[in-house]
Amino acid sequence: MISFVSRTLEAMTIPFTIRLVTSDKESAQLRLDEVAQSIHKELLRLEEKFSAFKPTSLVCRFQRGEKDVMLDPEFQEVYVAVIAAHKETEAYFDPYYEGVYNPTGYVKGWAIETVFNRFLRPLFAYDYIKAISLNGGGDMQFETAVDSDFVWKVGIENPDKLNEIVAVFKLANGSIATSGKSKRGEHLFTKGKKDLKQVTIVGEKLSWTDLWATAGFSAGQLQLEHFIEKEALTGLFITSEGVHSFHQGELENVKKT
Repeated sequence: MISFVSRTLEAMTIPFTIRLVTSDKESAQLRLDEVAQSIHKELLRLEEKFSAFKPTSLVCRFQRGEKDVMLDPEFQEVYVAVIAAHKETEAYFDPYYEGVYNPTGYVKGWAIETVFNRFLRPLFAYDYIKAISLNGGGDMQFETAVDSDFVWKVGIENPDKLNEIVAVFKLANGSIATSGKSKRGEHLFTKGKKDLKQVTIVGEKLSWTDLWATAGFSAGQLQLEHFIEKEALTGLFITSEGVHSFHQGELENVKKT
């Protein structure tokens, strides 16, 4: 019999939820108790390093001109990734959009993916662990054991009616990220036409899906459709017309909301 155990942690001003699918609830709860402390500590460490609001963070120090922070391997990894993303997304993802370096739009997805790989994926060594997910503010990295047929069902909320689900993705492995303004207000930079209500991207790595959800929302519908074809993206976007689904670069029928 399949059971679920979960734990929610607070870091980076958002909730992070760990969820384990298991055939042995008691043993899985013990594993979760052990790993949750390490995950929380790691998320707080990354927040301290990459916060755009903490004066002692490497990001704030870099903004003040302290170039020696580039010697830090993690800082360097993120910096190289966001500069490459700026070019890849034709500047619709911009770590300098406020005039100073701020990689916040990339760091959360990268942090979830990093923590998942380091602390959660090793739990598959226990045969009673059938599936694992880490959800941070609605963005999720997940995986199912090779001997399990469990499938994650991820509901996408209507940005105009948050208690209404407009689509459900059924997935075994990978990640899903959503960008929009329905919950956190004007926290996203919109460079293109403001005709998108929400963008959801599905893919293998959350650092990648979160990046394209953010860039796609910033770009507006016409440019997003260009990215969908160019990058063979899978997911959906929501406009006043309804829900526009796309799969591996191909647009599908529009569903009225």
